[in-house]
Amino acid sequence: MRTQLYNGSRKSKVDTRSDVCLYAAPRPLRYSEEIQLQGKDLYLHTDREKTVTYYLHLWSTSKAIKEKILPVSPATAERFLRGKNLVCDLFPRSDPIGTLYRWGYGIAEEF
Repeated sequence: MRTQLYNGSRKSKVDTRSDVCLYAAPRPLRYSEEIQLQGKDLYLHTDREKTVTYYLHLWSTSKAIKEKILPVSPATAERFLRGKNLVCDLFPRSDPIGTLYRWGYGIAEEF
């Protein structure tokens, strides 16, 4: 899916086929009219100026639901991956959040 993201004052063209996919939600093996699934994929886009943009691709197997692209902050992207029990080295070390996860807290707000 190709679209333009407006992140603050910047505008960047993103493409789910060429950007780096950090997390892809499981897809069904066979599509069926009776079973409709939805998922979120996390992507990393780097433009010519080496500016990094993280975004979520919201998809559905239903034709009635339109696909969406949403820009997210690096902290939100990191929390999304940690919610899936994944750790990515691309994010700057955020020691307070990392410490809470090591202590067993699921989200930072529990502290």
